[in-house]
Amino acid sequence: MLEKFLGFITQIGSRKIKQSELRQKEYQAKRENLIEIYRNLISIVNLFPNESPNDIIQNIKYGPNYSLEKYDAIFRSLDYKIEDYEKQKKFSNLDYEEKNNIEIEISNIKYAKEKLAVNRKSYHKAVKEYSSFTNSDKALFDLYASQEVRNYLVSFEVVIDNVFISGMSVEDFNDPFKNIIKISRSELINAMRKDIGII
Repeated sequence: MLEKFLGFITQIGSRKIKQSELRQKEYQAKRENLIEIYRNLISIVNLFPNESPNDIIQNIKYGPNYSLEKYDAIFRSLDYKIEDYEKQKKFSNLDYEEKNNIEIEISNIKYAKEKLAVNRKSYHKAVKEYSSFTNSDKALFDLYASQEVRNYLVSFEVVIDNVFISGMSVEDFNDPFKNIIKISRSELINAMRKDIGII
């Protein structure tokens, strides 16, 4: 009777070991499939700018409003503002302070245009790379990624759409605890790291 009981216990123990080994193999296969996909996705989400176009132009007096990926419209509007300020500079009745204020506004607009050009280039590159990712790696991502990672990716997509399509601000560009793009990106990356056992 005791031998039978010990045999039964041994059988249960070996079954549990086999199940554990199987789970380890499944986890290793998942990890191997996900490491490259996650590495690629992290490099793509890091391409997205941390600042919205509206954050860049917020300090311009009576500045235009960005939405729907219309960078060109913003550039045109800023060029018109520069032209208008250049005409104002020619007025003979302006004092030194007024001319100086106009020069400051022109300088602010030119600086904003430079930042917008970098922002647009980064955003378009990120969108192109993400589109390539969805066409090539998304099926494997959907198959192996945890539900938590998939949820954080959807959340990141919503934030990007809100900022670059709807024209929302990122809240506070300089504060990583308030910048919604940085927060969403960090949550997604941490979820991926957790999913493959890095943290």
